[in-house]
Amino acid sequence: MRELCITAILNLEIYILQRAINMKFIILEPLALAFKGEDCVRRCTINRVDGDVRISQEDVWFQFSKSILSPDDKDCDSYLLAVVMGAMVEGRDIIVKGSVSGGLLSNLIEYQAAWNKWLPEIYSIIDIKVDSIREVVRPVSGSICAFSGGVDSMFSVWMHSQVKNSYRTQQIKSCTLVHGFDIPLIETVAFSNAASRAATTLDDVGIKIMLIKTNYREISRANWEHAHATALVATLANFKSVAGTLLIGSTYPYSSLIIPWGSTPIIDFLLSSDDFIVMHDGASHTRTEKVKAISEWQVGSENLRVCWEGDLKDRNCGKCEKCVRTQLNFLAIGCQVPNCFDDGDLVADIKGIVISKEGVHTEWMQIIDYAERNGIKGGWVKEANEVVSKRQSTIDIAFLKGSFRRLVLAAIRRGLFRGN
Repeated sequence: MRELCITAILNLEIYILQRAINMKFIILEPLALAFKGEDCVRRCTINRVDGDVRISQEDVWFQFSKSILSPDDKDCDSYLLAVVMGAMVEGRDIIVKGSVSGGLLSNLIEYQAAWNKWLPEIYSIIDIKVDSIREVVRPVSGSICAFSGGVDSMFSVWMHSQVKNSYRTQQIKSCTLVHGFDIPLIETVAFSNAASRAATTLDDVGIKIMLIKTNYREISRANWEHAHATALVATLANFKSVAGTLLIGSTYPYSSLIIPWGSTPIIDFLLSSDDFIVMHDGASHTRTEKVKAISEWQVGSENLRVCWEGDLKDRNCGKCEKCVRTQLNFLAIGCQVPNCFDDGDLVADIKGIVISKEGVHTEWMQIIDYAERNGIKGGWVKEANEVVSKRQSTIDIAFLKGSFRRLVLAAIRRGLFRGN
């Protein structure tokens, strides 16, 4: 019996040793704050380890004005958020050689569970170990708003700055524009132009802009469509000394949420830490309804920047799907297309559009539906219907008219019918 016990213990020890050797980790090691001209740089080394062998090492960094009080060097909330989605893809547990908010650690348990349920073949649930859990600190007052100059962020700024959200209205202390997301780090002139336009726009409502750059997209191994919310919170959490709440403009309305998608009211709040609260904003409105609200703000309308496909990242190409769709948003509410889009043959541009994604398909249907319900007519409506009909779906609604068409559209929004 004694020999059997010894054998069992040895087998267990061998099993534990083999498991440790086969384990895959990401080890986060925060570095001391560095300075570059008028900016400070927060950095963290990302070590990928298989068993006891380090297979890669790289840094993630965030650079912003040194006039802004930086989080403590050991504060690893940003770094953890920057790698968590990639770690889930790789199936790597995370070891943090620093401190993390207890609230964030708790929230990431549920955040992982959501992605694992949505896409279990891609996202596995991982373990996170930290050197220390920080004591709970109350968030500072006020909010910051992620601001790209697009419809979603422009809507959030307008609604909150004009106190149009009743009890939900936030005091926006500043907006932020990130270099390294939609505008690559190498494109310095384009980012400077976009930042100048954003500053002009926000100055009209008395809000300042803070700029920050990061190499997140250059080193991340996560799908951007899935990870853009974690990337955004990771980046802007560096500003939690300025404001304790982050407003993230919604992509889709409650009536037609797309799951899975990187930013959604279902789980964005789970990216909150004890001292930095994430608030998903604007899902109460469709994109066309947002544009109707923005149309009251001339400076905002004239400075929209929605394009990500064009060669010039600081302006709208006017011809890509998103540029065309945004122009139709304005036509659907009975307004002229603003000057941020170059004059051209919009009807011809519509003819060249091919819709490939369910969410975009739904947004085109919402535009047509809004125009028809409000008696808006024009050649563009016919062409937009043709674009919608090109996409195969369970029910082809392009030929449906009037109230029956709206009933079918409402059914699709409720999820009774879904496109392929």
